Amino acid sequence: MPRGLRAGRAPVFGLALVLAVIVSLFAVLPAHAAGGTLHGVLKTPDGQPSTYFRVDLYQADGPDTWHLALTRTVTSWDNLDPGEFNITGIPAGTYRACFRTAYDDLYEWAEAGGIGCWKGAYDIRGGVDVAITEGVTTELTPRLPAETAVHGTITGQGSAAVAAYVMPYRRAPDGTWETRRGTQAEADGSFTITDLDPGTYRFCLSGVPRAFIPECWRDATDLASATELVLRPGADPAIAFRLARRASIAGTVTLPPGSTEPTYVSIARYRNNRWETTDYGTVGGDGRYTIAGLDADTYRLCVSGYDIVTGCWQQGSSFDDATDVVVTTGEARTGIDLSPGPAGFVTGNFPSMYLGAEGYPVPTAYREVDGEWVATATGDSVPTGVGSDWEYRMGQLPTGRYVICVHHEAPEFVPAFPQTCLGDSPSPRGGEPIDVVAGQTTSGVDIVTDRAGEIRGQVTGATAPVRVDLYTRSGRVALSRMTDPEGFYRFRELPRGDYRVGFHRETATSPFAAEFWRNKTDGVGLGAATPITVDGDVTGGIRAVLDAGATITGRLIDSTATPIAGCKVQARARNGSLAARTAVTAPNGTFSIGGLSTASYVVVVPAVCTGGPARYFDAASVGRLTTLLKNADLVATVLGGTVALPAALRVP
Repeated sequence: MPRGLRAGRAPVFGLALVLAVIVSLFAVLPAHAAGGTLHGVLKTPDGQPSTYFRVDLYQADGPDTWHLALTRTVTSWDNLDPGEFNITGIPAGTYRACFRTAYDDLYEWAEAGGIGCWKGAYDIRGGVDVAITEGVTTELTPRLPAETAVHGTITGQGSAAVAAYVMPYRRAPDGTWETRRGTQAEADGSFTITDLDPGTYRFCLSGVPRAFIPECWRDATDLASATELVLRPGADPAIAFRLARRASIAGTVTLPPGSTEPTYVSIARYRNNRWETTDYGTVGGDGRYTIAGLDADTYRLCVSGYDIVTGCWQQGSSFDDATDVVVTTGEARTGIDLSPGPAGFVTGNFPSMYLGAEGYPVPTAYREVDGEWVATATGDSVPTGVGSDWEYRMGQLPTGRYVICVHHEAPEFVPAFPQTCLGDSPSPRGGEPIDVVAGQTTSGVDIVTDRAGEIRGQVTGATAPVRVDLYTRSGRVALSRMTDPEGFYRFRELPRGDYRVGFHRETATSPFAAEFWRNKTDGVGLGAATPITVDGDVTGGIRAVLDAGATITGRLIDSTATPIAGCKVQARARNGSLAARTAVTAPNGTFSIGGLSTASYVVVVPAVCTGGPARYFDAASVGRLTTLLKNADLVATVLGGTVALPAALRVP
């Protein structure tokens, strides 16, 4: 028979082991110090026991700063007599004791009294040290001081009353400045702040009207430099703020004859490496304007309006071109007069406009600036009342060439139509420009919108991503995309219309020739490219297989027959209609320009390699280079073939 457990022995042994472990643990634990006790009765300013208060004990960090070491809140439910406190277990040491009502301004009606520190002080810096001894009760008989107040006035330069918010800051035991409840000054600039704890304060203003410079008392720019004011119990001293005015700029706007629309003056200061608009001023019926509340700085001003061309002070139509206006603190600068010219206008219709449930069409005029299309002005559009046609009008345009586009603003979910520019283009870059003359109206600029369509496809044969260009009916490039690593591309959000697609027509060092859809070589020209009709659906399968192009070879030397290495020579069409290809000359001066179509090219040596103007291959010229493009020889190439220049090109 298997041996069983012995009843009773194991449980007794286990219990003894547990008790032994517990005893050993208690043996190594240090005895907890009992500490000292702080006892007393706190009374309110009128001598009554306080019923709900807080006792804070601080210890010094330095000669003028203290940290909170212990805090206790005493209530009438603590089984003590009214006002009595009995704080035990305080570590022995030197403290300063402060007392305050625990209502903390939430219920000022329930119990009055400010912060008080032993002995009879209202600020910890005026208090007396309290020594806490181990096992000893220290008796105190503190009394809360009466609260204090402050009143005063706020006036601006010129004796103008200023209504601003007065914010008091009380010095805390740790040396920082704690915010206290402030007050909003009346319309006449007067203010009174009551129910403040006695102590050392600084006062600052916020919400100051822009025409004046905010400050702290007295004439300080910030809290750190403000003057201190000691508020004693029951006191109500008067303080005054006298604010300096900010600068202002004023002038007269002389409008062109017939101008009736509202105008405004905008002002900018240079920030973040550009001129940023900071404020506006309305032009009154008498043509006058004033922009106040300006910091001492350098500004530029421009005037704008619907029926005027934006004009800036002394010159230009933008902040970048305007003349500086410098103002100092409090300066009232006058005589900054502006005389804008009349604006040009564009009007037209949006026939059969579909918007869905929400939104409206917004016309925008774009202008080309330094190669970028920049939105110059937007217009207003309204239904004509005939079918779903809308009409629009746009002003503020100076004389120039513009492309007008329209987009669906604030649609319910997605736009009902894509951005559409004149000429059925998805971008101003590919749109058809119109001429606008200041003071005149260009009418009949109608734009037809419809559902968005898409063109997508793939380019193969290349070893790296290539550019795909989308051309509108006018022959302008509207959009460009780079193929992804697998050669795919897509053009989304296209207006209805006919497009042409070109492949790898960017200037490049490449062995592959550019082409148009359906294997039309670059040399046939855009006009011979196959059109692609977009009618609101996806048109896919617009593919291209790039072929190896023709090559032009040659050699580049200087006047001493020394090879010129590292020069990027180029082959391009005389009129720029072909995709350009480049090659870098080798150490021996040789070059091989590949990726050319069946076409005729000029060979270009750029100015950076000649030390003078660019030069072109011309067999009849000295060194076989000419500075005149019109005299350049055309080098005829055939796809896949190679043409060698007859001799080295010598840079004089």
